[in-house]
Amino acid sequence: MDAEVDGITLGAGLHLGSLELMKEHPRFSETLVGIIVSSARALKLFLTRAARVGRLPDYIVVEGPLAGGHLGFPENWQDFDLRTILREVCQLLESTGQQIPVIAAGGIFTGADGLAMMAEGAAGIQVATRFAVTRESGLPDHVKQAFFAANEDDVVVNTISATGYPMRMLRQSPAIGSLMPPQCESLGYALDGAGHCSYLDAYEHRSTDKTCLCAHMRNYTIWTCGHTVSRLKDTAVRLPDGTYEQPAAAEVLRDYLTNDAVPEQVLAQAL
Repeated sequence: MDAEVDGITLGAGLHLGSLELMKEHPRFSETLVGIIVSSARALKLFLTRAARVGRLPDYIVVEGPLAGGHLGFPENWQDFDLRTILREVCQLLESTGQQIPVIAAGGIFTGADGLAMMAEGAAGIQVATRFAVTRESGLPDHVKQAFFAANEDDVVVNTISATGYPMRMLRQSPAIGSLMPPQCESLGYALDGAGHCSYLDAYEHRSTDKTCLCAHMRNYTIWTCGHTVSRLKDTAVRLPDGTYEQPAAAEVLRDYLTNDAVPEQVLAQAL
């Protein structure tokens, strides 16, 4: 807010107390604030707390179990699906009379996938994996090529994150099995209220069950990706040297919007 951004999306946790912490900021009322949830139950808890502050979210991102990175699901994430969760969230909002735009996210690889979500009540979609390999993306080229080359069995969901949440990434990620000395003191990102991080214990016992998440994210050595990453190779041109040509972000956007299932009026407004 100090930087005068247009909006903030609250993720990596439920943020039950975040609005309370921000409410005294002079730009609190004019800055868009969204929330990422993975269930109607989580949204209900957030809305209850938000009502006390007098500020409901401007939009809601419903993230399903096929998303990349941290997942808001237990290890049986396979038992959940985005369409059902989206439907339940929309029903909750309808029952309370709250008209808040809902954005579907996680595993939306094509325009047809997006339209299926909009048919369930989504006002829009959020996409990450396909844009991660574009020329404009900040990922290093060798990571983008790892995404293109990935097969379905290269994608794993593990619990090496110090947060305790399951996390989806490529099994080739250098962070997996790494025993990097803890960087918590200098970065301070994953510390809990008592100034503790579960990786400190893991490192002390030379355990590879956890990793120094913050430092590896900074170094681009933890390759988080969506469940559909193995399909990227089907959307790109393979060059003579075996690497894949990186598309422009505009090309990926157009691919979503020019899907045969996208109505002409929607396409005309977006392009």
